[in-house]
Amino acid sequence: MTPTNFTLPDILASDANVILQVSAKDLKEFAQDILVGAKSVAMIEAEAAATSDQLLTIDEASELLSVSKMTLYRWDQNGILKKVEIGGKRRYRKSDIERLVGCKI
Repeated sequence: MTPTNFTLPDILASDANVILQVSAKDLKEFAQDILVGAKSVAMIEAEAAATSDQLLTIDEASELLSVSKMTLYRWDQNGILKKVEIGGKRRYRKSDIERLVGCKI
């Protein structure tokens, strides 16, 4: 049987039951590829979170929605607009408010 050259990601994706002999150089390249991919994903996710999930204070959210702070509290209790607690402070995701009112603010 002639040996066939596969890349390590190909072998992993095939879910094959194989024993591998990998050189240190190949293993290092594979690890670097994984790190590059993970960094790219992390950067994309961070950018998306920064743009769409800006956190608003209670005052900002109540002003934006033209409702009282008590209404925001009730909406949180009823699951209409859930709060995010950061360091013991209530915040509201701008994306949740936009979804609630049905348009981009």
